[in-house]
Amino acid sequence: MKPSPSYLFKNRHGTFYFRMVIPAPLRPLINGKREIRRSLKTDSRRLAIKRARQFAVRYETAFDKAISSMTTTRDGDDVLTEEDIKLLEELDLPAAGAWSDPPSNTPPEPVLTDEQIEARQRRREVERLLTGAYGRAIPAVQEPLAQRLLALSSSYQPTELRQILPRLRDELIKSAIAPAPAPAPAPTFDPAMADWTLYQVWQHQLERDRADIAATGGQARHGGTLEERERRARVMTVLTQHKPVSQLSKRDWQAAYDAARRMKAGVTVSVAPDPQTPLAELLTDDPALMTGHERTTAVIASMKQLQTYARFLELTTISPDDLDIPPIQERTTAGSRSSKAIFTPSDLEKIFSGWIYQGDIPRRTKAYPFWYWLPLVAYFTGARTGEITQLDTADIRAINGHPCFDFCEDDPKAFEAKRIKTGEARQVPIHPCLIELGFLDYVASQAQDRQKKLFGDGLTYMEPRHDTDANKEGWTKRAGKFFNEAPDGYLVTTGVHQPRDGKSIYSFRHTLVTTLRNAERGGQELKQTLINAITGHREKDVQGRHYDNGPTIELKLDALLLMPIPEAIQRLKGYKPDFVDRFGDTLTKSIASHRRKYPRTI
Repeated sequence: MKPSPSYLFKNRHGTFYFRMVIPAPLRPLINGKREIRRSLKTDSRRLAIKRARQFAVRYETAFDKAISSMTTTRDGDDVLTEEDIKLLEELDLPAAGAWSDPPSNTPPEPVLTDEQIEARQRRREVERLLTGAYGRAIPAVQEPLAQRLLALSSSYQPTELRQILPRLRDELIKSAIAPAPAPAPAPTFDPAMADWTLYQVWQHQLERDRADIAATGGQARHGGTLEERERRARVMTVLTQHKPVSQLSKRDWQAAYDAARRMKAGVTVSVAPDPQTPLAELLTDDPALMTGHERTTAVIASMKQLQTYARFLELTTISPDDLDIPPIQERTTAGSRSSKAIFTPSDLEKIFSGWIYQGDIPRRTKAYPFWYWLPLVAYFTGARTGEITQLDTADIRAINGHPCFDFCEDDPKAFEAKRIKTGEARQVPIHPCLIELGFLDYVASQAQDRQKKLFGDGLTYMEPRHDTDANKEGWTKRAGKFFNEAPDGYLVTTGVHQPRDGKSIYSFRHTLVTTLRNAERGGQELKQTLINAITGHREKDVQGRHYDNGPTIELKLDALLLMPIPEAIQRLKGYKPDFVDRFGDTLTKSIASHRRKYPRTI
C-alpha cells in the first residue's frame, strides 16, 4: 500500500483533511498563522488524495509567487508589491478549489467542539438515510424516527453509521408493524388469599399434603421434617418483609433471595400473630456470623418450592426461573455444619479405649448395652444412628449363610414404626469382629428375654407430633444425647467432639464411606454402587434403583473386610468381660428398671 502524501491526514471521525505548513517568511504577513488546514469532506482515500493534490498545487503556487515577488528595501526590510498582497489575501480564504463556496458576507460560523462536530456528522448520516442526500432537511413527520435512530446508534462510531443505520431503520419499522405483546395476565386468586404471606401459603400447602392419604412421606408425615419446614416458612416470611404474596413484585422476590445469602446464624424469627421480626434482625454483613452454605441453600430451595406453589394458587405470576439466583458458594463459618466430618485414627483410639470399653468407670447410676454396641455397629456398617437404634431383635437374620443386619421399615401406621430415610431397605453382613466380641450372643440373649427391640434397654420412642405418622428422632434422641451432648456426652468427655467441629455419633457413617472410597481390592477401587448398597444411599441412575438387585451379601462382606481394625478394638476381649462384668449390678438394675417402665416384649 502506497504511503499517504505528507499533507493528507484523517481525523478521529474517519474524515480526511488537508494540512500544509506555511513558509516562515510569510507567517508574519498572515497574522502569524503557521499552517493551513482544509477539510476534504470525505472518508474515501482515493477522493481525498485527488482533492488534496489540488489544494497542494494551489497553495504551493501561491507560496512561490509570494516569496519570489518580495523585494528588499534600502533599510533591509522585506516588502510586497500590490500584486503580492492580493496573492496573500487569497491564502487566507476559508476554502479554495473548484468545489469551494463563493465569498459570502455572512459572519463565519462559531468554532465547534469535537462533540458538536460528531453530533453534526451523525445528524448528517441520518439526513442522508431518510432524504437521500446530505444537507436536506428531514421532514417533520420523520423527525421522531430520526431521533430514535440517533439514540439507537449512539454506541457506534460515526464511520459505522452508513452501514448500521439502514438495519436499525428496518428493525424499527418491523417492530411498529408487529402486534404489541399481550400484557401478562393478572393473578386471579381467591380474594380470601389476598393478604396471605408466605407462611400462610406454606400452611395451605401443608393441609393439602395432609389431605393426600396416598402419600407416605413428606412434611405431613414426619415430625422432624414438619418442624424444619415450619421454621423455614417463618424465615422466608421475614425475608419477604411480611408482605402479602400477591403484592410481591419481581424486585421484591429478587431482594428476598439476595437477602437469604446474608442470613445470620442462630436467629429465631417470628411472624404474625406473634410480634413480627424485622428483616434487619435476620441479616448480617459479617461473613463470620452468617448461616452456613448448606442451611442457606436449603432455605433458598424451600423458598423456590413455595414460590412455585404460590404460582399454582395464582398469587403471583413470577417464577424462580425469572430471577437471578446463583448457587451458594461453600463457606466455613460459625453457622456452617461440618456434617461430613469423619473420625481420625486418633479419634477412634480415644472412643474405643474410653471408659465404656476400658479403664476406670466414672460414677454412673445407670448403664445400658447400647453404650457398648452402638459405636461398634456404626463403625462396621456405616448405618445411620436411627437405623441402628430402631433395630428389632428379629432384624438379625442369616442370608445365604451369613448373619446380617436387616435394615427395613414398617408400615407407617404400625406401632412405633421403623422408617428408613431414603426408603431403601438393605441387608448388611455382620463383620466378623463384631461376632468375635459376642454380638450374636447378645442377640440371642435379647431373643431369649423376648425383647422386641435389639437395643431398647435405655432408649425410648419419641411419639409423632403435629398429627404426623413418624417422628424424625424416633429411637435416637437419648442415644444422641448420651454420645454428643456437652458437657457430659461420651464423645465430649473423651476429647473427640469439640464445639462446632461437626463430629458426632453420626460421623461413623462418613468414616466408613470415606474409608471404602479410598480402599482398593485387587488393585481396583470399590464401585460407588457397592458402597451405596452398604450405607443405603439412593442410587442416582434409574437402572440402579429399579432394574438392579444390587451387590450380593458376599461382595458387601468382602468390602467391609477392608475396614481397618483400630488397635483399641483389637485390645477388646468381648461384651461380657469388657462391659457386663465391669458395670455389674449397675447394668443389671438399669436394664430391669427400664423394662419395667417401658416394656417391649414379643
